[in-house]
Amino acid sequence: MNLTNIITAICSLLFLMIGADKFFPFLKPPCSLAHFIPWTFWSTLGAVQIAAGILIWQPKFRKYVAGFFFVFMLVFTIVHLTQGTYDIGGSSFMAVLLGLLVWNPRFIRGKEA
Repeated sequence: MNLTNIITAICSLLFLMIGADKFFPFLKPPCSLAHFIPWTFWSTLGAVQIAAGILIWQPKFRKYVAGFFFVFMLVFTIVHLTQGTYDIGGSSFMAVLLGLLVWNPRFIRGKEA
C-alpha cells in the first residue's frame, strides 16, 4: 500500500465521520459554529461530505474532491479563527492531507502505481 492510498483512506474515513456527525452528533466537542449554521445547509454539507468519502476513491473524481475540499477546509479554518473559535484541528488536518493529495501529480492524473 503506497502513501497516496493511506492518505486517501484517512481522508475518506474522516469525510464519512464528519458527514455522519451532521445527522447523528457523536463527535465531542461539537463544532462551535454549528448553532450559527442553518440546519438545511448543515445537513446538505453532511451529505456532500459523505459523498466525498466515497467519491475520493474514484480516479475520475478524486482530483475534484481533493481540490474542492482542500479550499473548503482552508476557508472554514479561517472562518473559525475570525469568529474567535479555535476548534480548527479537524479542518486544518484535513486541509493538509488534501493538500498533499492535490500536490501529488500522480494522484491528480489518476494513475496509481
